[in-house]
Amino acid sequence: MASEFDISQAAAAIYAGSLLELANEAGEAEAIGQELADLAALWRSEPAFAAMMRSAAIDIDSRRESLKRIFSGKVRPLTLNMLLVLNDRRRAYTLPVVCDTYRRKLSDQLGRQAVHVTTAVPLDEPRLTRLKAEVRRLSGREPEVFARVDPEMLGGITVQIGDKLYDTSVRRRLRKLRGELLASMEQHLLAGSARFVTEG
Repeated sequence: MASEFDISQAAAAIYAGSLLELANEAGEAEAIGQELADLAALWRSEPAFAAMMRSAAIDIDSRRESLKRIFSGKVRPLTLNMLLVLNDRRRAYTLPVVCDTYRRKLSDQLGRQAVHVTTAVPLDEPRLTRLKAEVRRLSGREPEVFARVDPEMLGGITVQIGDKLYDTSVRRRLRKLRGELLASMEQHLLAGSARFVTEG
């Protein structure tokens, strides 16, 4: 049975694909991609916006009016229409997934390699340049970087290139170390209990 997450992902792929088709027809695919990147950044940086889009307490009509008031004249009509469609179909909460899926599809269409990077602090320009060079070497394609900051990472970086996830965060290393320690303790306990049984 499909989970709510799977359903959301599938719905986001449909909305993103339809929007990309319309954007291609209008010659606005890249411009809309940038607007969606800005919307995804707004979602992540402004809790009030994310809360408005997720809240079941806000009725569809009220949210629709708020979206029109906030975004009319500030984004392209196709982008605004996508926001309104998500709202009307009770899928406003999928906005960040729709944005990321659209940009991934656009990257594929343009022959670019989508790279999702999460760091504990913002990437500076020299590190971003090195990362792009490494992605070019690995994939042979021009990278398009989607960066996100997660202060809870405890240092390090996670990089997703296509289906591969590269993780160098401290948390991952701590988890690995914890697992190794638990395995070591278990071996000692088993050895001790075996000796106890033998001696008994």
